[in-house]
Amino acid sequence: MTSAQGWEDVDLLRAFEPAVRFTSGEFFYPVSAHRYVQRSALWSDDRDGDPNRSFGVNELDVQSLTEHCRASQGLGHALSAVDTGSKGQVPPRIPLKQRPPPLRGASRLASVGVTARAIDALNRLSLLFRGSVPGGSAARSFLIQRDHLEPERPTYYGRVVRDGPWIVCQYWFFYSFNNWRSGFGGVNEHEGDWEQVTIYLDGQGPPAQDGWPAPRWVVFSAHDETGDDLRRRWDDPDLSLNECHHPVVFAGAGSHSGAYLAGDYLITLQPPTLPSFVRAARRAARIFTPWSATAQSGGVAIPYVDYARGDGRGIGPGERESWHPIMLDETQEWVHAYRGLWGHDTRDRLGGERGPAGPRYERDGTVRESWADPVGWSGLAKVAPNADRELELVRTRAEQVRDRLDEVSVEVDQIRTSLRTEAAGLAPGSPEVRGLREEEERSLQLRMEQTKLTDELARMEHPRAADEAGPGPHDHLAHRLIPMEPVLGIRGRLLSWWSVLSTPLMLCAIAAIVSPVFGLSSTLFAVYSVLILMSVEGILRGQFLAVALRFAVAALTVAGLYLAWLEWQAVIAIPLLAAALLVLVVNLREAVRR
Repeated sequence: MTSAQGWEDVDLLRAFEPAVRFTSGEFFYPVSAHRYVQRSALWSDDRDGDPNRSFGVNELDVQSLTEHCRASQGLGHALSAVDTGSKGQVPPRIPLKQRPPPLRGASRLASVGVTARAIDALNRLSLLFRGSVPGGSAARSFLIQRDHLEPERPTYYGRVVRDGPWIVCQYWFFYSFNNWRSGFGGVNEHEGDWEQVTIYLDGQGPPAQDGWPAPRWVVFSAHDETGDDLRRRWDDPDLSLNECHHPVVFAGAGSHSGAYLAGDYLITLQPPTLPSFVRAARRAARIFTPWSATAQSGGVAIPYVDYARGDGRGIGPGERESWHPIMLDETQEWVHAYRGLWGHDTRDRLGGERGPAGPRYERDGTVRESWADPVGWSGLAKVAPNADRELELVRTRAEQVRDRLDEVSVEVDQIRTSLRTEAAGLAPGSPEVRGLREEEERSLQLRMEQTKLTDELARMEHPRAADEAGPGPHDHLAHRLIPMEPVLGIRGRLLSWWSVLSTPLMLCAIAAIVSPVFGLSSTLFAVYSVLILMSVEGILRGQFLAVALRFAVAALTVAGLYLAWLEWQAVIAIPLLAAALLVLVVNLREAVRR
């Protein structure tokens, strides 16, 4: 396909295709979705919602998949290369010599506090009730990838979209399995995984020095970002460009999410509900555990880490291996016809263990925002592609503002003249004058609009000086995701072991506090144990002074509770006497000043 500017879509994709660097220890890499279909069985729901196998392994290709699913659009279907329907199979094992090297220096539990580690335990327990991928699925998928899926070159699926001033290059990568949970201690895993990189080119400005449209923005698939936070400017120091001037993606181990900076990323949640509870939890964390990630971030830290180190295999321009591109155009009917899952359907209610839908669809069959409107999805609908175009838009807006100011001025004069005329000769508090309140409100609103437009026009008529720095590369970000600072040396090793032991010890101590079986002495011992455990946690995290302060607060609290137990009248009287003295001092100062 060729554009009006003479750039062929496939050439645009090749000119800007990203290089992906994986973490040492990664199991799965981008493979051909066509080959995956050939090695998969197709399952569909019957009338009772139970899965039935429609096609077995080696009975499908993308053409027959398209024909079979065209009428239903694939809803209720799932492809699976690891779930063949055979029961009682012994889970396969990867030969020791073929296993990827183990991840070094990883301690996800040491990255979070006790509460987050308890969340991890609950999540593991919930898998018994939610539905998870069958045991051995990751190993089976690894062997299938080794024997059947890996082509001569790793594959990506690309498409080019033209939307106004933007030329959008999308790169879709298919992985046969996501083993984030079993391989790297992540929150979930599932068969099949679609990830993407999207690059936005300036389709109206002057071309770059190499003759291609100038690249302006890039978006990597990520866990924590949405909207404006997804994208980075091409000149952002967070974005790595290799010696071939192609963007470098650091893929998370097992999860395959994309990072701009190499490193380990702690996952945080921004819950859409219960904001008051989240704020209270964050305040409590700042008081009792100031060293925790929850206390220092905008979300709630959970004990899952994306290891995006980039120290393993590299694929793409400037790397040892190159890409095999396949265009997602009108000839690839399977992209539109099949809305089912690309992986085993575990029926997980939370969705984390279910196979994903394809590049065009969500699991419910609706079209993905990133496919339907990649410009609006990344927040670029409001952004001009270059400075010249932005200046044109400023001039257009200035004309609109001047025209509106003229209209508002005329309307304000008319309303105020009418108000004065209608109120002339009437008593100020008469019903007729009170009846003019609606017109007065309208006049006030127009004057407020007039002031706002005048201020806006003043800003546009005094443009930024040529030598004045423009918006920074991070000004559009509400949340900039950066890697964690690693804890190294002896303290790091101690913290790793402590994170393994502390949570069960803490739970035992809390059980001793709340259980009626234990006596008062045992309860006091449990309270002291909790304080000691929290203190060790803080000291290992380098917060000795904070721990000392918490000890002092705890001691005063215990003393106050003990006093309240013995002399509750004194506990009530002392604050009242102190309040009375304070009120007296304030009143005397005010009286003297008169």
